[in-house]
Amino acid sequence: MKPPTRQGRAWLLTTAKSVAERLKFQGEGTRLRIRIPSRTTTTNTAGWRAVIGDLGEGQPRLEVWFDRFSGYPERKLYACFYSEDRRRMIAITNRANRKLWAIRTVTQKDTSEERHLFLIDRLKRSEFKAPILERYSGGITFYGIYDPTRESSERVSPHFCARAVAFFADVARALPHTKSEDMQRDVYPQLENRKRVVSHLQRERSRLLATERKIRDDHECQVCGFRFEERYGKIGGEFAEAHHLVPLRQLRDQIRTNIEDLATVCANCHRMLHRMAGKRGDLAKLRTIVRKRQGKRK
Repeated sequence: MKPPTRQGRAWLLTTAKSVAERLKFQGEGTRLRIRIPSRTTTTNTAGWRAVIGDLGEGQPRLEVWFDRFSGYPERKLYACFYSEDRRRMIAITNRANRKLWAIRTVTQKDTSEERHLFLIDRLKRSEFKAPILERYSGGITFYGIYDPTRESSERVSPHFCARAVAFFADVARALPHTKSEDMQRDVYPQLENRKRVVSHLQRERSRLLATERKIRDDHECQVCGFRFEERYGKIGGEFAEAHHLVPLRQLRDQIRTNIEDLATVCANCHRMLHRMAGKRGDLAKLRTIVRKRQGKRK
């Protein structure tokens, strides 16, 4: 049975509110100005949108959409920055490109409008969950991510909310005058060059990529199999950490992190990994250690 509000404004508004509430905490120290939406507006893409904030006076807005623009018959969720000042938007995307380069650029010639505006060549599977840049006449520009938005009886889509928050936070933290995040100093061993670690994280760390890795792994530690939700219930839902498999000393400015460079781990295993040799095979080695010790206790 389909959720009664899934195809309507009420479901979108609830989803947008959830994203906004999370961003209020995740966006601390950035230019994000978040407000909880109270209404939605109809779009020319057979759907609705809700504004959840902006980057400042006259700056791009943060919006959440639920529409059919992606080219599929069913509506899909979309999180984006929107502006009619292309110069400002391009400046933002250029900064975000180090972590979130656009996988596809869309212009008016790529769209068609019958009963509603939609993509002629619908989004490929690989183009969901990755940034899309849209450039239209009048300077109208969008930069955002579409989500597969599978049918669900849940009040909101937890995976979409996690991806949307990660996307907005990643872009915001790529902008000037942003305070550095707390990198949890105790995770990293004293023998590492602290300055190099922080520099690496600021350059390579992507909330969106880490979120996607954790969703793919179903938030299960790839070392010991621990899942926070199984142990702690709802409060542990969607919680896990992402470990970077590529040793820091092997990284160069031109290297881009991809999802295969990350692994989902629990907090304990993450700390143990950072006590090891700093090699790509550390995760498999630690997994072997854990399994052997688990076997001895049986």
